[in-house]
Amino acid sequence: MDEQKPMDVKAMLAFVILIAIVLLLPKYWDVVGGDSQPTDVTAPDTAAVATAPSETTREPVETRQQPEPIESPERIAQSTEPETADTGLFVADTLWSEETVTIETDLYSAELSTRGAVIERLILKDYDYTEGPREGEPVVIVDTFDNAGPRLVSSDKSFKLENAPFRADRTSLTLRGNDSNSITFTTRTRDGNDIEIEYMFHGNRHDFTMYVYVPRPEDAGIEREYWFGWQGGLRPTEPNPEDDINNFAAAALMGEDLEKIDDVDREEPVRSFTGLTHWAAVKTKYFVCAAIPRDREADGFVVESSERPLRFENEQLALKTFSAYLRHDLTRGAPIEQEYLVYVGPLEYSELKSYDLGLEDLIDLGWRWIIRPFALLVLWLFRQIHSVIPNYGVVIIVFALLIKIIFHPLTKKSMRSMRRMQELQPKMEKLRERFKDNPQKLNQEMMKMYKDAGINPISGCLPLLPQMPIFYALFQVFRTTIELRGAYFVGWITDLSQKDPYYILPIIMTLSFFVQQRLSTKDPKQKMLTYVLPLVFGFMFRNFPAGLTLYWTMYNIFSVIEQAWLIGHPQTLKEEDETEAEVISSTPPRGKGKRGR
Repeated sequence: MDEQKPMDVKAMLAFVILIAIVLLLPKYWDVVGGDSQPTDVTAPDTAAVATAPSETTREPVETRQQPEPIESPERIAQSTEPETADTGLFVADTLWSEETVTIETDLYSAELSTRGAVIERLILKDYDYTEGPREGEPVVIVDTFDNAGPRLVSSDKSFKLENAPFRADRTSLTLRGNDSNSITFTTRTRDGNDIEIEYMFHGNRHDFTMYVYVPRPEDAGIEREYWFGWQGGLRPTEPNPEDDINNFAAAALMGEDLEKIDDVDREEPVRSFTGLTHWAAVKTKYFVCAAIPRDREADGFVVESSERPLRFENEQLALKTFSAYLRHDLTRGAPIEQEYLVYVGPLEYSELKSYDLGLEDLIDLGWRWIIRPFALLVLWLFRQIHSVIPNYGVVIIVFALLIKIIFHPLTKKSMRSMRRMQELQPKMEKLRERFKDNPQKLNQEMMKMYKDAGINPISGCLPLLPQMPIFYALFQVFRTTIELRGAYFVGWITDLSQKDPYYILPIIMTLSFFVQQRLSTKDPKQKMLTYVLPLVFGFMFRNFPAGLTLYWTMYNIFSVIEQAWLIGHPQTLKEEDETEAEVISSTPPRGKGKRGR
């Protein structure tokens, strides 16, 4: 039986270092601080889902009779105070009291308040918390605690609608399937500005339209510009909140470039960018809230960032909070009359791609021209296989087998080359002895020997090098795509996007890698590598997503089976060697013409 020899020590160590650099480079720095008191949170609380977009045209809204002027916008019932009262910017009648408007669709339920015409609560029906006290409950992406949601404000924040006393033209809305309907909120300022906000909801989509109308913005205190976007941050929704928070960011598409802010700058809490802006958004690891102007694109992008302590399961974290606004220049004397598409949903690639606005770039799938194409291919294959096999763990096993089959010819070539290198070892030892005092000459003679024998000294790396972009693409897919969020495999592995809680898979992966090394390593000088490399990889993989560890484990197991079969059938490699020898012998010597015959 012919023995084979693995790649040399330097190549293997270089490969390990390369993997470590590629995988550990994207780690984020955490900054803990803030002046507010810690917030007690017993479970994560935020997220979203989406559906395909479709063009919706807004019917002109008729002018509605405004409520009669009355008292303060504070929560009050009927009062014996005077019939009207000046409350600063807005006025309200004594009969006004805050009411809740409920929205029920196939995909989410929401509550809007007549105080500010704001969304106070939005619960997604298709996405649940995967761990903790609220496990199995639908994710809440907007809650009154966070005071978050789509807002229109003046640049100096003197104009806010959050506490304005609005009247709604209905108190509830239930939509199913392709149903669409609107709710209109109206209020009046002290100067007689009749402000209108209309929401258009859909039964089977996670975007909705907001129409904002302010007839005389200068009288309301809005001067050169106004902002519209997602105000207030989101809270973590995942079992590992620190990892979730590390993915928090504000972003905007400005021209052709994605502008992304994921750090909190205490020296510059408000950052403004000027230029054509197509949309602005805030995101978590798996969910996004985006504002897209429909009538005219924005003139800039504004980010507000802050940080506050967050207590989670006896651990204090730094919760990053981002607000992302579209900035609009105000035309003097003209009303604010603008329509926005507001998307509140998952970071799901095909869903975001369907908007044809570059929203899919919010998903970090690696370097655009190197890793991203592989990641998209992996994701597409996963979804295709998953349409037949409902368990993503089994999908990963099938994928690992498919990759092993694709790279089988390279593996055979590598093993054949390593076997031939092993046959040269006696001659190599003589060279080392002969030129032990002249390393440069030794290297020249060794390379000459490899060339004469038709051997590539780095051929042992051939099966591994093409896998590097695929491996990193897998890492990005498991780390960022919502398809694998909460994906159950078997037993203790209930979420393939999270690490193995008991480290069973990393241990199996380490053992399988050790067996693979023992099977292929015959050189006593490389014996130590058979122990070191599996331990290094096991340490690296201990906190990786379980899906990625499962893939590498199965790939190792399939490699062991493949190597054992090739070792047990040496004639396969011999036949290829003989074929090559026949080709070489049948090739006329170079440089010989008629005189050499």
